[in-house]
Amino acid sequence: MSEGVAYLGPSGTFTHQAVVALRPSADAAPVASQAEALDAVDAGHASYAVLPIDNSVNGVVVPTLDALLERPALSIVDSVVLPISFDAFTRDPSIEPHVVVSHPHGLAQCRSWIESRGLATRESSSTAAACRDLGPGEIGIGPAICGSLYALHTVQSAVEDNAAAYTQFALVAASTLPHVSAAGDGDDGLLVTILPDANVPGILRRLLEVLEQRGINMTNLVTRPVPATPGLFVFLLFLSGSFSADDVSAMQEEWAALGATARAVGRISPLAELAELAERH
Repeated sequence: MSEGVAYLGPSGTFTHQAVVALRPSADAAPVASQAEALDAVDAGHASYAVLPIDNSVNGVVVPTLDALLERPALSIVDSVVLPISFDAFTRDPSIEPHVVVSHPHGLAQCRSWIESRGLATRESSSTAAACRDLGPGEIGIGPAICGSLYALHTVQSAVEDNAAAYTQFALVAASTLPHVSAAGDGDDGLLVTILPDANVPGILRRLLEVLEQRGINMTNLVTRPVPATPGLFVFLLFLSGSFSADDVSAMQEEWAALGATARAVGRISPLAELAELAERH
């Protein structure tokens, strides 16, 4: 029986490409939002959800993090980093193009290529929708997967201005514990949330001392408000290193003694390290 994967759609997005990379034989179902994808897993309608979590240009994807915070029964069990590279497509190469169509972000990231050809632009709701709905004389800019998905002719590959842009995608499953080994072998990384009981002076410094005393490097820190408790914030810590189940439990106990509740959201390696590994391969 094939696994079901809910992902942030529509079909042909970079998240769709991440699904193919993480679970190539799965039945992939596009949905409209991060919350909808995670709800499908929470309800047992899908085995996994695939969502963008971090971008080398724009930083963390806040809607994904917020949706994960609201669903403590789910955790990140794997991840993949993909280069954000755009291809230019046409449906009929015999027709002279007059306009380039894509999402506003896609158009902005391929500005030099578009201007060098003196073409007009038109915005679409997504890069995938632009390629899917191409008309005569139109060039669509989108992920490489759109070519085979929508039977398009590739005008040129890698037309983006910045060739060093990457996005990390998380594979989320119904699990309250991250996949950490008994011995902590390998550099898996870890995403931890810490919710203090109260917002008091110096609380963040004391919480971070737990990492300093253990020699753990934090690659990113994100602060999100707690909607039900104005003035209270939850801290999301992106940690680099190897972690065993005992390591996680010991840190949770230390944070609890400081008046905070910690949850290991999942295994998530630092984006910079993953991007460097992807470039070598």
